[in-house]
Amino acid sequence: MEFIGTVEFSENGKRGNPVALYVQQQDGEYRISSRLPQWTHIVGTGATVNKAAGDYELRLKAAASTAVYDGPAWNAGIKAEKPASPKPPAAAAPMKTASEGSPPAPPPQETPPSSQTPSSS
Repeated sequence: MEFIGTVEFSENGKRGNPVALYVQQQDGEYRISSRLPQWTHIVGTGATVNKAAGDYELRLKAAASTAVYDGPAWNAGIKAEKPASPKPPAAAAPMKTASEGSPPAPPPQETPPSSQTPSSS
């Protein structure tokens, strides 16, 4: 278990004391949490420390109201990686009908009138 940063909460407009955050590695996965009893249920997990830090921030923001949450202060070298936002689903291509499947026919070409009349022989 290693100390990696702090988080502070404000109650009734007053800043609280910093809460220590610790990381531990378990089965190839990093877990970040505090040791304060009312916040131990919030655990960030990830394949790297930075991914676990990003997960912890998201879970903490969801659990605490924005009025009391100031955000974690990570030790140097830790940069919280937020998960990538989901990509929008690709639009389905419209179905082509039989007439749309082939290219349109070119318009008929008119032959210009001939200025010469055929001669009779």
